[in-house]
Amino acid sequence: MTLYVTRHGETEWNAKHIISGLAEIPLAEKGLEQAAALASRLAERQNDYRIKHILVSPLGRARKTASYIEKALGIEAVVEERLHEIDFGAFEHTSTRGAEFLAIKANPYKRFPGGESLLYAAHRVYGAIEDARARYAPDNLLFVCHGMVSSLISTYFQDYETIEEFTDCRFENCGLQIYEFK
Repeated sequence: MTLYVTRHGETEWNAKHIISGLAEIPLAEKGLEQAAALASRLAERQNDYRIKHILVSPLGRARKTASYIEKALGIEAVVEERLHEIDFGAFEHTSTRGAEFLAIKANPYKRFPGGESLLYAAHRVYGAIEDARARYAPDNLLFVCHGMVSSLISTYFQDYETIEEFTDCRFENCGLQIYEFK
């Protein structure tokens, strides 16, 4: 069983390094193009990928990205509430490069003011993975979600030696990560 994970297409805020978390920010023109290109790639290689189910974050930018994939693969996406981006609380609409934001991001136990901690978000995301695995096995799945959620998903399948290794991982908009369940 394989889990494919993609981050939504680029938004204007992504391009400007602004934290969007739970904010409803639409895809930029580049993001729409990325979503179309990913959908085409998945369709062309569907014999290799064999994706049977799509689970998507409830946030609009992920749902719009998934809409391209749904059409290309002929699979209706199911909204999975737990795949929403982390709640960055007071840091919404601020720079992803701010020192205070980066300090909290480097401490998985600390909550973003008015938001959630990485540890809490990981618990939420791991639950979504486990439930999807139980429900859809042995079929291959695609999650359409967000940058930080993609990072948390990666920790389910691989170990990081340091918090810096985790915080330095980046997932490109409409990139594709592949994870094998064992």
